[in-house]
Amino acid sequence: MRPHPLLLPLSWLYGPIVRMRNLFYDMQWFTSVDVGVPVISIGNITVGGTGKTPVVAETVRILREAGMRPAVISRGYGRATRGTVTVSDGTRILASVAEAGDEPILLAGLTGNAVIVCDEQRVRGARFAVKEFGADVIVLDDGFQHRAIRRTVDVVLADVQQPPFDTMLLPAGYRREPMSSMVRASAVIATKAPNAAAADVMLKDPAMQFSGERFSAGFSPTGIRNIAGGIRQSLEILKGHSAVAVCGIAVPESFRRTLQACGVTVKEMLDFPDHHTFTPDDVQRIIAAFHDASADFILTTEKDAVRLQRYTEQFAALPASAVLMEVQFHQPEQWRSFILKSVGR
Repeated sequence: MRPHPLLLPLSWLYGPIVRMRNLFYDMQWFTSVDVGVPVISIGNITVGGTGKTPVVAETVRILREAGMRPAVISRGYGRATRGTVTVSDGTRILASVAEAGDEPILLAGLTGNAVIVCDEQRVRGARFAVKEFGADVIVLDDGFQHRAIRRTVDVVLADVQQPPFDTMLLPAGYRREPMSSMVRASAVIATKAPNAAAADVMLKDPAMQFSGERFSAGFSPTGIRNIAGGIRQSLEILKGHSAVAVCGIAVPESFRRTLQACGVTVKEMLDFPDHHTFTPDDVQRIIAAFHDASADFILTTEKDAVRLQRYTEQFAALPASAVLMEVQFHQPEQWRSFILKSVGR
């Protein structure tokens, strides 16, 4: 990402502030709190777009298969509430998108309603999950910068298509911390990598500055699900057809590439800001674009589908679906062993 010249002075100011904060934690002048159970933090050094949500879901699956009771703690970005909100109690979803944000609701669906709690104070949220739901391991969603809670392992995701060392610090670029912060990482996952060899090019770059475990993963579409009815269909139905693509994600072009790989002709791309709250006017614009383009489908991401579900009545008679994605580790057994070892299994 090319730095925005007018914002460079703010990035120069932001960098020392972040370094000072990290120094205070490193010197233990700021305290990281132990919540009494292992904590697996899965986060980014950049803003969005690395595929964190499916990695969190896969981690929860591994822990549950091992007989553990994981709870996901999320800040709940974009929610209209404050404090502790139980998104899922382990059996059902208890909160709305407005109350929890889109990603926690999506995670509840991806994990089969594992315990998910939103709290801007992660320590409070983790303690709540341990006390109320008997969680014996915490999965901290987007936790790399949230150093107030002590973690057992720190996992950082990095997009091979947009390496973190190729951009400036916020706000001129999209990197949240200096590259020197990578020394805190217990493991780095190179995401959106076609294979392990391609991932190694980035992982072994001297700019990465870490000595932890190295993993890589890609993301593959597995099917589509109707927004209104929840009916799942095979990807084969998309081949040779056209669509209006709708997304409000950090890297909209990645969604276009996914659709093209599925054999879809994208007639129009409607991209909205990341975590965008869709309005009735937005929905009318989407439907109008679908008719004007004479497209066969309206296709969106899983995260956007969560925010569009309030408009099921408007989409009920239309072929509007979310493309379902799945993370595929290039070292699945090594990743499983890493996770279980980190919690003493």
